[in-house]
This record gives sequence, C-alpha cells and structure tokens, in this order.
Amino acid sequence: MKFVVTRTLASAAAIMAVAVGVASPVLADPPLLNGTYSGGDVLNLWSIATTCGPTGCTGSVSSNQGWTVPATFANGMWNFRITKPDGAICADGSYAPAYISLTLDPATLAGTITTDSNYDCPGGTITQAPFQLRQVS
Repeated sequence: MKFVVTRTLASAAAIMAVAVGVASPVLADPPLLNGTYSGGDVLNLWSIATTCGPTGCTGSVSSNQGWTVPATFANGMWNFRITKPDGAICADGSYAPAYISLTLDPATLAGTITTDSNYDCPGGTITQAPFQLRQVS
C-alpha cells in the first residue's frame, strides 16, 4: 500500500511540474520607450522615458520644441496628448487650446496622430494620420 501511495504522489508531482512548465507566462510589461526619437524631421526630437510598476505603466514625452506631457499605456499602446494653450483663434476671435492626441505601438514605433481641424473651436473635423518614429539615441 505504501508503494502505491508513493508512486501516485510521484506521478502527481511529475504532472504538476509539466503543467507549470508549459503554463502561459504572466503578461509581460510592454516594451519601454527610453531615448530620443524622431519622426523623420531632425529638427523636432522627442525624449521619451517610460517605466512600468505594480500600478501600471507611465512615462513622459518631451520635445525640443518646448513641451513635456505625460504618457500612459493602455490597450497595447502608449498614449499622450499635446496641449498648446491659445493654440487656435476661433471664428469669433476667441482663443482655444490646440489638442493633438497620439498613440504609439512600442514594438514597431508606428502610431496615429489625431487632431481637430479647428482644435477646440466649434465646427472642426477630426482627422487621423499615421506616423513612424525612429530611435536616434
């Protein structure tokens, strides 16, 4: 009887070891973006710094054009929004902020830029266009 119990336990342990060995890995952190990037225009460079922790992934994007914005990670993409206060003059003469939203795939560095033709003024048309970053350092 002792031999059967020991053999059964050994079989169960072997099965568990195989199951653990072939189990799907826990979702890994996304590729981090850390360095200087260009969209092809060497006059406009972005410094991107990202990190992931227990509460999620965050970062910042800074441009040599003078802006810095936070970046967040959701649905497999890095997301950030550039806001330029008083970036547009509306038809009524008032000023409105200009918003430019970007999503970026960390694996391919391909992204989408979304803007409103009137920025935050009434009557605009929302457009999306692809862009491609490349790391320069």
